[in-house]
Amino acid sequence: MDDPEAEDLLAFERRLAEVVTTEKSSSFRWRLVLGAIFACSAISACHLLRDTKESEFLVIRILSSHSAFAFSLATICLLLLYGIKQSTKQDPSILRDTREILSPFRLNCDNQGRLIPLQPHTN
Repeated sequence: MDDPEAEDLLAFERRLAEVVTTEKSSSFRWRLVLGAIFACSAISACHLLRDTKESEFLVIRILSSHSAFAFSLATICLLLLYGIKQSTKQDPSILRDTREILSPFRLNCDNQGRLIPLQPHTN
């Protein structure tokens, strides 16, 4: 491979694939955290509903006696406020931006960050 453009494209492709893989792994971790928090909320909500049927307490007392539910509810609110939906997107935003930049050069990339040459238009 003596062609410097080809070497540059291969280096770009490797780096893009590395960035996409890193973003997807962090997205998977956020999905696990969110799933665990939702499971904790659902389980503790069932316990909370069972206890509220038996007694008439103020909401503050109920939440203080069910600390797991209060903690998971607060964590869900914080995750939603900090934009967890942005972290769990399927396609990283770098792919969208890269596709837009590569289109004038008749190139595209797949979801793993590999470059795909587009076929030239034939008239």
